[in-house]
Amino acid sequence: MKKLNFGCGKDIRKDYINADIAAREGVDRIFDFNVFPYPFADGEFGEIYADNVLEHLDDIPAVMRELHRIAKPNGEIRIIVPYYNCYGAYNDVTHKHYFSHLAFEPFYKKGTRGNYFIPHHRRTQCMPIEECDKSLKGNLHQIPQVLACGEGFIEEEFELKKLKLIPTRIGKIFLFPPLQKFLSFIFGQIIQTIDITLIVKK
Repeated sequence: MKKLNFGCGKDIRKDYINADIAAREGVDRIFDFNVFPYPFADGEFGEIYADNVLEHLDDIPAVMRELHRIAKPNGEIRIIVPYYNCYGAYNDVTHKHYFSHLAFEPFYKKGTRGNYFIPHHRRTQCMPIEECDKSLKGNLHQIPQVLACGEGFIEEEFELKKLKLIPTRIGKIFLFPPLQKFLSFIFGQIIQTIDITLIVKK
């Protein structure tokens, strides 16, 4: 099974394809994560690992679409990002996004309030892409969250496998995760990162 370490930085992992935006020892593939499509084939990876990467990128829905494309059916995507109510989320000026425990719900839980920024389109009958564009009155370029596959539209689907909130050293004093989450809303510095694993459905 091929595995991708997406945004490896200095964390070079054995048995992974280590990809990053910068050249350094151990990096296998170098490319701009904000430019699509990524230089990988459809369904190439059974596992994708992204540790503290997404907060640096421009368009989270577009990135998720690409990770879905290059993942195998039932492949796993593990994402680790800083928790919004912790100074670690703000002490890096290259961070462009902030995440709560609900941030990824629109990708695996349809009908959530956050879905307003991720329009979903499904066609029961495929048609040539030119006809799709015509049916949308030339506005195909305005729907970046939809994959134009040449035969119609594909809606990216994910299933939640695991969602874990990692406490800070202070947060570990409060032993119970529900208490940690509650206190994080009030005090901050209780939870430091979100560790979420999604299953790719195709």
